[in-house]
Amino acid sequence: MLRLLFVLLGALAPVLTGCASPIRSTPSLPPPRTLGLPPDMAIGQPAPDDRTLPVAGGRTDAEAKSDRVITLELAIQRVLARSPDLAAAAEAVRAREGDARQASLWPNPELIGEAENFSGSGDRDKFESAEYTVSLAQPIDVSGKIRSQATAADYERRISGWDYEATRLDLITSTRKAFAVLVAAQRTVDLTNELARLADNLAAAVDARVRAGKVPPVEGTRIVVVKSAARAEALKAEQELSTAQAALSALWGEIVAPGSRAKEDRSPAAELPPPEVLERLLAGAPEAARWSDEIALREAELRLARASAFPDITASVGARHFADNDDYAFIAGLAVPLPVVDRNQGAIAAAASRRTEAERRKAAFLARQQAEFRASYDAVRRAEISLRSLDGRIIPAAQSVFSATTAGYQAGKFSLIDLLDAQRTLFEAQIQRVETQSELTTALADLERLIARPVEAAQTSMPEAQTK
Repeated sequence: MLRLLFVLLGALAPVLTGCASPIRSTPSLPPPRTLGLPPDMAIGQPAPDDRTLPVAGGRTDAEAKSDRVITLELAIQRVLARSPDLAAAAEAVRAREGDARQASLWPNPELIGEAENFSGSGDRDKFESAEYTVSLAQPIDVSGKIRSQATAADYERRISGWDYEATRLDLITSTRKAFAVLVAAQRTVDLTNELARLADNLAAAVDARVRAGKVPPVEGTRIVVVKSAARAEALKAEQELSTAQAALSALWGEIVAPGSRAKEDRSPAAELPPPEVLERLLAGAPEAARWSDEIALREAELRLARASAFPDITASVGARHFADNDDYAFIAGLAVPLPVVDRNQGAIAAAASRRTEAERRKAAFLARQQAEFRASYDAVRRAEISLRSLDGRIIPAAQSVFSATTAGYQAGKFSLIDLLDAQRTLFEAQIQRVETQSELTTALADLERLIARPVEAAQTSMPEAQTK
């Protein structure tokens, strides 16, 4: 009898099929944007097992050998391999994949067993006249709720993939900024050490001139103050370098070995393309590309709310055994809820408002993205102009003045104050160049984060597709 019941339930199979999400086969992760990828790496969909997770265990020989030299590419690789934020984003994608699988499943059938007409009175006081019934009941979605539910879950899965890509790009940008700060700190240390060395040499020369009676003793006292100040600046720069090293290594959870140096391995950027060229690439950023899935999700939720206005019906089939004469008979049932009061009106209205909200938020995001792009582009331009001015006029002029003042001081034509002023002017110009270079690198990192690719590729690349 049970075999026959399962055969009857199998007859419902055509009804239970055709409810899969139309985007079920699409990948969870979008193609990775080129920002942060090695130049020779082809862009493609990463396999599920390629999602970044923290690396456990000891460090490799290659890492140990590279402790003394830190390149930007190596820093990015370490951050992406060991970042708990990226690992958490990958787990969020896996969780959404599980939710999507669950959302596409039908409710389980219910096996019902009943015994009737026994332990009563008269002829029904025993089991000889009992009736035994075994049936299977299956809720049936007649309005497409499961398909809409599965579609909404798949769009949430895809959105989590965009969030993963955004987290990856954020980590790359943070690493680039921290690396720029480290490079600037190293250059500042070199400059302050050079200033301290010059102060030591000048102190020796002034001391000799004081002993020879060519200059008053007060100049000896003045140069001692200058020498102490130069040493203090060098010590301060060393501390700032240590802080910059710690900030960078904290991104991948290790301590940079003492004496390590950051080595720039990226050639200077070519001429910045016009803003119109870069602006076309904004649509490829994950924050922008995700909005098509976000609005599609709200559409799916609205369809689900409308479909939920029609409750599931429950169909049942079974067989009944009559103990008094050993006969069998089939039974069938159909339970149909009547949506008289609750027609899901509130949920439909809420879903419609959420869809409109998503459209409004997309418009607000695009306006904000345009403003951020213009600000970042202008920041890069300003830094480039300042850097060209420093390299082309200010530093060469300051160097020339310092050289002439040094020669004049040795010849007795300039005072010590004149020499120290020229030296300080040159040092401040060089420090300003370091700071401007760091500002340019940081502004460029922000700009490339907005377009999700290097600016060098802007004129030869088209935006990534907004859908996966």
